[in-house]
Amino acid sequence: MSHLIRPTRRGFITGAAALAGAATLRFPTPALAQSDRPDLVIAVQGLVDNLEPIAAISNVGMRVVNAMYDTLLYRNFLANPDGSGAVIEPGLATSVERLNDRTVRVTLRDDVLFHNGEPMTAQDVAFSFGYDRMFGPEPLTPRAAYFRPDLAEVSVIDDSTVEFVTNGPDYAMEKRLASWIGWVVPEGYFRDKGLDGFGTAPIGTGPYKMKEFLRGDRVVLEANDNYWRGRPTARTVTFVVVPETATRVAGLISGEYHIACALNPDNIPLLQRYNEVEGRGAQIENTHLVVHNQVDNILADKRVRRAMHKCIDRDALNTALWAGLAGVTNGFQLPMQGEAYDSNRAPYRQDIEGAKALLAEAGYSGEPITYRTLNDYYVNSVAAAQAMQQWWQEAGLNVEIEIKENWGQVTGDGLMSRNWSNGFPLTDPVTPLTTDWHEGSNVQKNYGWKAPEEFNALLGKIRSMPNSPERSAAFQRALDIFDDEAPGTPLYRPYELYGIQSSIGWSPVTFEWMELRPHNLAFD
Repeated sequence: MSHLIRPTRRGFITGAAALAGAATLRFPTPALAQSDRPDLVIAVQGLVDNLEPIAAISNVGMRVVNAMYDTLLYRNFLANPDGSGAVIEPGLATSVERLNDRTVRVTLRDDVLFHNGEPMTAQDVAFSFGYDRMFGPEPLTPRAAYFRPDLAEVSVIDDSTVEFVTNGPDYAMEKRLASWIGWVVPEGYFRDKGLDGFGTAPIGTGPYKMKEFLRGDRVVLEANDNYWRGRPTARTVTFVVVPETATRVAGLISGEYHIACALNPDNIPLLQRYNEVEGRGAQIENTHLVVHNQVDNILADKRVRRAMHKCIDRDALNTALWAGLAGVTNGFQLPMQGEAYDSNRAPYRQDIEGAKALLAEAGYSGEPITYRTLNDYYVNSVAAAQAMQQWWQEAGLNVEIEIKENWGQVTGDGLMSRNWSNGFPLTDPVTPLTTDWHEGSNVQKNYGWKAPEEFNALLGKIRSMPNSPERSAAFQRALDIFDDEAPGTPLYRPYELYGIQSSIGWSPVTFEWMELRPHNLAFD
């Protein structure tokens, strides 16, 4: 492992110093609302501007979306004590039947109401996944194109039955209906409001409904007492934006917040000094990574991209930044992807000399490369960038870090490299390779990656084949090409750490959302 000079975190140190004088005090458990149910306040690092459920797909959007909407089928993460359960259970659909390799039929519950009191119908379900909203040439939710299955038709069979037909075989459809594209929205209200209007005043079927949405500041949800799974346990849930980690920690300890999201392992010793708060967390099904824009710059040469990849010591990042809690993966794969996962695949290793050789072969002569990031939108993103910059410099790469204020600045003119994350929303190898890196993806369409024809053909096989040795071989070969081309560089599987009042009964899951349904949220 290479030597790493650890960057300082002035914001955390400042916050910790502010609390040091009070470290021996016992802060009272925060006063919850004087009613039969508490008002829950959750401090988050950011919010999305649009809460339409597919438009909101992100590591900050899913927390809120999962409280407002339900999926047709339900992945029970809590079937395993560590929150990693993969059992698919009934959700808004009571049952699912596979008719053939292209056709799935679902039977719907008849007791579900939207937040406006209107019943959920088969037509609402067909619209949610249908031509107009999801898979037509100009879908009402344009972002659905990045995540949707290759649908040919979604049709209403009768009042309680909807049929899904794909253009080709899709054996992952049942899992898709339990994922972040599986939410159901009301057709009439959605058409009336449009994408932006719906995203500001959304309506779903979930345990909590919209009360107040101040973009960039807070989302206040109130209990949906008609919820089909039972009465929500909180009266309101407020997600409030607190950008600085130290401020989220201080607010948790003082009792201003009941849960603080996206904390850093460095915060654990401070939390341990107080009886009323604790840390809870899990490695989530996601990878932080570097992605490259190859349009009209030196990164069009894959030797330069591969050199940047070879410089990184992921074990050192995990030890120094994550206290060993993150997951260092062996390639761009996770065990939850099932039988296609290869536990014997070689892990990524740092190779500075190999990087130097690639740069010499490419004729690289110090051309500047910019690396853009927000200020810890992703936990540890700035510290990771600073560490990688040291290794890149050691190999002779001239990489300049640019810390931006918003995503528009990150992805705007002049973009070369930036940080990103990829979720693994299905327990299947179909994601994220076939959703985030396919020939219609942002990376291939807009970032200039000219993926080999073989890679795109392999993604087609992964999408269309059932689990089999042939499918597993296609997946592993696609990973080989991905590593050779290096359009992006996986770093690690992050550890999602929450600070929480100890009196609250709540467990994290191994994905990017918070489970706030009645079975996973209780108060003393």
